[in-house]
Amino acid sequence: MDPRSPAMPSAEAFELALTMLGREGVDEEQAERALLALGSEHWQMRRLLVWLPEAFAMALIGHMELGVQLPGTFTASDAQGELHELALDREPVFAAGLQRALAMYHEGPRAAFRAICQRSSSLNAIDNALNTGADLQGAALSGPELLDIPAETYLAH
Repeated sequence: MDPRSPAMPSAEAFELALTMLGREGVDEEQAERALLALGSEHWQMRRLLVWLPEAFAMALIGHMELGVQLPGTFTASDAQGELHELALDREPVFAAGLQRALAMYHEGPRAAFRAICQRSSSLNAIDNALNTGADLQGAALSGPELLDIPAETYLAH
């Protein structure tokens, strides 16, 4: 992992985020409130709620045999509005989430895995393309563009 990576949220917050995101009836606001009540800082809570669905979606997309090249980067804007392209390994939540996603994909629970994946913008993009009849063989999936997590989260460490 890059030494400029932000700290990993607590194990308790990570597990609570997975539990909340894995429930179909829970919306993002409810998950936010639960994580903040646990004592998570706002920026840690946002990272969990943004990155876990993306990590789970990457695990699923990789198993879909679509011939899609998975991304190795993501983008985030700094306070001046400059867009930065950063390696996915800068975000420890993504790496830990991907490991958990792969385990859940193979071992379950599948309902929770599916609920977390369905919150992903990357999976939504794949679904939209497939629903229009697009052939994704050889296509490259762009990494997520973070809208509410500033690039400074990854540049200042």
